[in-house]
Amino acid sequence: MTQQDRTKHPPLGYWLKHADEVITKHVNHVLSDHGFTRFHWQGGNSIYEAGTVARKGVFNTMQTFIEAGEFDDILDGFVKQGWLVERSDGDTTALMLAGAGKTNRNTIFALQREVRKRAMQGITGQEYAIVLDVLQRMVNNLEKATPRSP
Repeated sequence: MTQQDRTKHPPLGYWLKHADEVITKHVNHVLSDHGFTRFHWQGGNSIYEAGTVARKGVFNTMQTFIEAGEFDDILDGFVKQGWLVERSDGDTTALMLAGAGKTNRNTIFALQREVRKRAMQGITGQEYAIVLDVLQRMVNNLEKATPRSP
């Protein structure tokens, strides 16, 4: 690919980063009236889908997007609002949504579903599955590679 081609057609990294930024900006705007961000949505929905899940398990997924302090702030806010129940068992803290959390998650889910619908316009389920498959394979290929020390 020539430099001129790169200017006309930015590389994969550009589109990955730009897509993430646009998704975050759009979701944050749509959810802001409810005091939510994309990361609130992701954390709360992860807990909802799991039913009961270890705090560390949710953070392992979320750490791609946020730092531990921001994650803790989100969960602490959920607890203060009565949306989240935390149960400690030794070194493990289990999380589950309380009734109010489930109700609010459903309200936010309806808004999030509209964002997803807008984002997926003109994209088939098969195309989406292909994109996910290719990205997953790229990540797996690179994670298998052993970085060389300088």
